[in-house]
Amino acid sequence: MNSRIISLVLLTLTLTACASGPAPTNGEPHQHGQRSDVIAPSPDVRANQFILVEPQLPSAQRQLEIAQISQLLNEHELNREQLAVLLYRRGSLYDALGMTTLARIDFNQLLEYRPGMADAYNYIGIHATQAGDFDMAFEAFDSVMELDGDHPYVLLNRGIAAYYAGQFELAQTDLADYHYQRPDDAYRVLWLFFADLQVDRERAFELLKRRQQSLPGNWEMNLVRLFSGEISGPQLMASTLEGVEDQTVLIERLAESYFYLGKYERMNEQYDDAANYFKLALATNLYEFIEHRYAYLELDALRNAG
Repeated sequence: MNSRIISLVLLTLTLTACASGPAPTNGEPHQHGQRSDVIAPSPDVRANQFILVEPQLPSAQRQLEIAQISQLLNEHELNREQLAVLLYRRGSLYDALGMTTLARIDFNQLLEYRPGMADAYNYIGIHATQAGDFDMAFEAFDSVMELDGDHPYVLLNRGIAAYYAGQFELAQTDLADYHYQRPDDAYRVLWLFFADLQVDRERAFELLKRRQQSLPGNWEMNLVRLFSGEISGPQLMASTLEGVEDQTVLIERLAESYFYLGKYERMNEQYDDAANYFKLALATNLYEFIEHRYAYLELDALRNAG
């Protein structure tokens, strides 16, 4: 296959990925979309009811794209740039499907062809954090900073790595810088709060309430209101149904609610309840969500505490 045909195939794969729905994320916070699959929540949902949802099914389109990329890699001679593009795309697809080992292989291999790809190092750092290999995670995120000091998500990901490594003051620094870039983002407020909580509990709650004042009145604010004491866990769960007309959005909201309820229960030393919520977050199969990525680490922390 000549280079012109290969380039056309690469372009086709890119356009197919764009048309097939949300692309795999690179460790960034996610945004809720509006889709057309209408669901009809029961009108008698009460705050004390427990809400479950079917797990997200693996994307057939993503699996097909992996097969197409693998065929290209196996059957044709490609130049270094083409190899890097294909390996990055396949690695990101593997990541979105929860196949982190295969994703790590692709990202490490592509760095042989394009050593300066900051996004590849960012993924490697995320996967190292998930595996509890914090030295490798910090090395990867530091490489991101050296290659692209303005990378939009490295502060979040390095801050989370520091948080789970128990280096809470370092986590505060990165997560504070990340928060100040977008003080109206509820997720940034929450992760900075988690780091603050480990350094000065009383001060953390004061700062949380102050930062909450900058948040818009969207659904995500309810996650912050849970920790500031304005709503209860059952009220948060009931709020996941408000304004939802799409099954996918409901799964996303529940994945987040489960995870942050787990953090809330752990903060209040209700460890059995916390473990159950983290398991529910994992059961959604939203592998690229940070709430899914780090639920395993939360469960490990609970087991070690016991």
